[in-house]
Amino acid sequence: MRIRQRYYDVFSYFYDWVIKLHSQDKSLWLRHYLSRKSGVKSTDKVLDLCTGTGALAIILSQYTPQGMVIGLDFSLGMLKKAREKAKTLKRKNLYWVVADAGALPFKSGTFDVITCSHAMYELTGKTRRLALENIKRCLRPGGRFCMMEHEEPKHPFIKFLYHLRLLSMGKEGREIVRHELEELKNIFTNVVKEITPTGRTKLICGEKGN
Repeated sequence: MRIRQRYYDVFSYFYDWVIKLHSQDKSLWLRHYLSRKSGVKSTDKVLDLCTGTGALAIILSQYTPQGMVIGLDFSLGMLKKAREKAKTLKRKNLYWVVADAGALPFKSGTFDVITCSHAMYELTGKTRRLALENIKRCLRPGGRFCMMEHEEPKHPFIKFLYHLRLLSMGKEGREIVRHELEELKNIFTNVVKEITPTGRTKLICGEKGN
């Protein structure tokens, strides 16, 4: 755990560049797309899981002026970058929490929406199973979980980086990519996958049953 935390603390200095390279989303359009597709309302309580440097959490806070957004990550380095980004915005509905995705420190039924952008593939094994269980637990009945991940890129170099990431996940990680819809349908209802208009990214959303 500590080794992974240290890795992401260092990675925080390059994280935004890597995500932009993969998704070609320099204007953060995809984050707005995810926010709208999540169905988030102005008064909702939202958790952005594995928030990284906070790009999605910051945008979600625009959609919830009377609500609350929490960006959660286990890397203090990532959250320091997130706070730096958000500092000038002075939003009173945006908070940062250091915690592990497999042990969310919130009461059951706390959130209307939980999101995860370009990070679910980093969670494998027991951590991933616990994270998905905690997501379901922390959603209110009828609440929505939306995750965004890369589709396999066509550009040779970016495709190489994509497969390098899958390789780092090991055999289990690669199986998750192949069978993620079945996995999510065992936990959530009304699971829908769509390819975003850019063609480089996929969005999967599901709901917690009543």
